[in-house]
Amino acid sequence: MPSDLHPVRRLSQLPAPPEGKSGWPWTEESAVLPETMPDGGEWPAISIAIPSYNQGGYLEETIRSVLLQGYPNLEVVVIDGGSSDGSAGIIRKYDAWLDYWVSEQDDGQCDAINRGFAKTGGEIFNWLCSDDFLTRNALEAVALAFREGGGCDVVAGACYCQYDDEPERSESRLARSGEWEKVPYMAGIWQPSCFYRRALIGRDGLVRMDLNFCMDRELWCYLFKQGGRWRWIEQVLSHYRFTGENKSVVGGQKIIDEIGRIYQGYVKELVSLPWVLRRVWLPLVLASKQDGAGGFGKGQRWLSQAVAAALLAVYPRHHVRALQKEFYEYSVW
Repeated sequence: MPSDLHPVRRLSQLPAPPEGKSGWPWTEESAVLPETMPDGGEWPAISIAIPSYNQGGYLEETIRSVLLQGYPNLEVVVIDGGSSDGSAGIIRKYDAWLDYWVSEQDDGQCDAINRGFAKTGGEIFNWLCSDDFLTRNALEAVALAFREGGGCDVVAGACYCQYDDEPERSESRLARSGEWEKVPYMAGIWQPSCFYRRALIGRDGLVRMDLNFCMDRELWCYLFKQGGRWRWIEQVLSHYRFTGENKSVVGGQKIIDEIGRIYQGYVKELVSLPWVLRRVWLPLVLASKQDGAGGFGKGQRWLSQAVAAALLAVYPRHHVRALQKEFYEYSVW
């Protein structure tokens, strides 16, 4: 870590919140942690990178949620892609409390994440998209989980899924840990609540530049392949904001493409399961859904079920079921 690491940031030091803003992280802060961990050891160095582009309506909340963690060994960088909505002015307000920031054109989100990773040096890393934010005391929970986890390499926590347009849907959701070693490409690990050791990354760049929607899923596959030891905790570490414009919501067929490519990169098969599902099974399912109770729809439904049964006899069940779920959901969104 750099020798000029910022000390703990306090609420009284930061700029006043915008008018009408209150609560966490506007008028509330996390408790300042003691200088050492409960066992007397040093708090592990944690680095957070915030990639941003034209998210000025959310960015300040994101920055404050990291700065006000009360964590004594924290590095914070912001990589803005040359926003035109006033984001640079928001970042500049917090210049004195950031370890590094830049606002200039880049090659997209993956490039910003990789640049943030390269600009940091903490033992533990995560990126936080500029429309998400950390919960109070999240980094304390992360550090303790790494220390108490018997030398784990990755900590995956719960996430509060916040639907701005449909608040009744908002709820806390756990990371789904069942059989993750077999299907890490499936949705269920909440990216802003997943932290990992920098030492696991043995390739150039943290995330792949050829992915636009599922770079985090590919990273989970990579971490598993690297032999990373995972720990799952129930504490809510972050808020993931569903705005209706999230890439994970609007990606549709492009997400299916990327899931298939990720799968093929980590699962070797003579005949690709994603190819069969997408070219044979999925069209049958969608056709039966479109026709409903009609005779054509019933025939298509029978054929899709027959194809699924055949695939279950040939491929591992958890692979078939995981991809079926993902492909169907992203097709009907």
